[in-house]
Amino acid sequence: MGKLKNYLQEENSSFKVAGELTLPMELVPDMGEFGGEKLLSVLKIGFSSLIKGFKRTIGNKKLLILVIVISVVWLLLNVLAALGISPLPLRLLSWLSAAGGSIIGGSLGKGLVVAMMAQLITDKHMLRSVKGGIRQLATSLKGGIKTYGFLLMGAGAGLIVSNMMVTSSLQNTMVCIAGFVLSAKALTGNGFLRRLISSLIPKAGNRGISSIMSGWATGFVLFILVSLIPGGYNGYIVGVAFIIIGIILMILNNNKKEAAL
Repeated sequence: MGKLKNYLQEENSSFKVAGELTLPMELVPDMGEFGGEKLLSVLKIGFSSLIKGFKRTIGNKKLLILVIVISVVWLLLNVLAALGISPLPLRLLSWLSAAGGSIIGGSLGKGLVVAMMAQLITDKHMLRSVKGGIRQLATSLKGGIKTYGFLLMGAGAGLIVSNMMVTSSLQNTMVCIAGFVLSAKALTGNGFLRRLISSLIPKAGNRGISSIMSGWATGFVLFILVSLIPGGYNGYIVGVAFIIIGIILMILNNNKKEAAL
């Protein structure tokens, strides 16, 4: 019993990895220094951690029960919706469990929500980590042109990925909430997302990487607002616009530096 309790108090790697992979991967167990790693090496380590984590999850009764219960709820809600039975309580439950969505994107969104639920169960420091991430996010909003460029690029990517998982509809916003929570938590650690960004943009530096991650988390919140606008592709449109503006700001910042030399 003591071993089970100690295990449940640890962050479960399968759902940490699932969370970060579905959006970014949330905190994977510490893998050491991440600077200068090759992209293929980072992806290989992340995929390996994901597989090992899911194997561990099978032996965790609480998480296994969670997955089974949520799966049954999804099935029942979709069957009832197909029969035209959708009173307000069922629509609320559908929103909380992210029961809607397409086969591919909807599955990713569902996985994200389950990852958040699993971490709330297994990680007693979850809320503290999220609060720390939000504080770090607020700090990153006070930077200069370069910081804003990274923020906009991260936010644009977050908007695009959100729209890939769910359409612009308030009924799907629980996926965005889960994405924000997991991404905010990722800001406080040295997980897969930080290492992936470092391998893709090695010259960004720690501050730049944190700014991109902050923008990524912000992108999920922004998608909720975008969902208020009619149309199913607003996340793509606004996301691409943000990325373009972010790149322009980066270019202006570099030109300003060169002019000062």
